[in-house]
Amino acid sequence: MRLVIEWVGYAASAGAASMWLPQAWRVLRLRHARAALAGISIASYAIGGIFNALLLVYGIGTRSTPVVLAGGINVLLTIEIVTTVSWARRAA
Repeated sequence: MRLVIEWVGYAASAGAASMWLPQAWRVLRLRHARAALAGISIASYAIGGIFNALLLVYGIGTRSTPVVLAGGINVLLTIEIVTTVSWARRAA
């Protein structure tokens, strides 16, 4: 049973980690098109990033590899999205 729960954790982590991939890809692809990035809320991604950072710390503290993977990937994607959108808005 423990192995099944562990695999459920990995499946959930894969879903959580892939949740922001389409947005990150779009931001990177359209980083020079300010109008295309206008609808992206930096505040929402920053808040999500904070909670994913907390999730990452929790995962490290509990030694839960699935939680660490999901939190870590989402923190990296959040940083990329917020940074790219911020730079694009400042450049315009």
